[in-house]
Amino acid sequence: MPTRLQAVDTATLDPRLQPDGLAAAYAAVRRVFPPTPLVESRALSRWLGRPVWLKLETVTPIRAFKVRGALVKAAELESRGHTGGLVTASAGNHGLAVAFAGRRMHRTVTVFVPEHANPTKVAAMKALGADVVLGGHTFRELADRALPFGERTGGVWVHPFDDPAVMAGQSTVGQEIAQALPEVAQVVVPVGGGGLASGIALALLSAAPSAKLVGVQMAGADAMLQSLAAGRVVTMEKVNTIADGLAPGTVSDRTLAIAGAAAEFVRLSDDALYPAMRALLECDGVPTEPSAAAGVAAVLSGQVAGEGPVVVVVTGANFTMEQMARVMNTPLPAGLAREAG
Repeated sequence: MPTRLQAVDTATLDPRLQPDGLAAAYAAVRRVFPPTPLVESRALSRWLGRPVWLKLETVTPIRAFKVRGALVKAAELESRGHTGGLVTASAGNHGLAVAFAGRRMHRTVTVFVPEHANPTKVAAMKALGADVVLGGHTFRELADRALPFGERTGGVWVHPFDDPAVMAGQSTVGQEIAQALPEVAQVVVPVGGGGLASGIALALLSAAPSAKLVGVQMAGADAMLQSLAAGRVVTMEKVNTIADGLAPGTVSDRTLAIAGAAAEFVRLSDDALYPAMRALLECDGVPTEPSAAAGVAAVLSGQVAGEGPVVVVVTGANFTMEQMARVMNTPLPAGLAREAG
């Protein structure tokens, strides 16, 4: 039986999202760092009754998957002879990724971040040499300031999810999963704007077409689910979630057409995140930020059903000390226990 992945119409996709483009993205990322670990969680496997593997994006150069897309975008700009600055808008990890790529390219980076931005991520951007501009709350507000700034200064706008080069970079997560675990049955991925889910969907379509993709959205930032229900892109006027990496409050026509068609979606409340963070830390020794635990939270919620190996993408580890303190005061979910040895 065809999977939802196979409902994606690839014929009209940008060449960068075709197989050759995805292969080029893989090569660009490999020039900077090796594949991230894929490790089995024995505690989650025992709890779910089937193998559960964790794809640990917590160990990339910026401790988040976003660096992949930024590196591929940087490689594309270098191939075109671009020498100017980079401009973006981000709640944190994408800005950090662009700052990292910009430093490698020896060019200026300006990141527009919301007023409530994670201070750990802001400090990391500044440490990489980025100019950080605070102000606004939603991605739309940030972009409305960043785009004119880029036009005035000649900086290239690097969209956090609606850019074929960025999406091709994120596809390398899926390519690595398929290479390491060809028998994968499901991949569970947190979804904000949908760039990561779209990239993984395209990678799986080529390398593991029988796999199913499960997208996880937060109830207070479920723009993808709202867009699917409306049959068009919906931009939320207000988002409300502690998962800043999943809070752009909008998707794009491209990610709606790819991730929206390819994935089955589940919706979670913020209350599910800290228990999942505690489970990852206590059972697997993996500290995470709230957004990164959404996939494990979906597993623990009982909404990931099926048979065969499950891969949960753990997207980042740029947490604050306040968040980690709350994790340590959160009970381990019932039925889970740390494995001895």
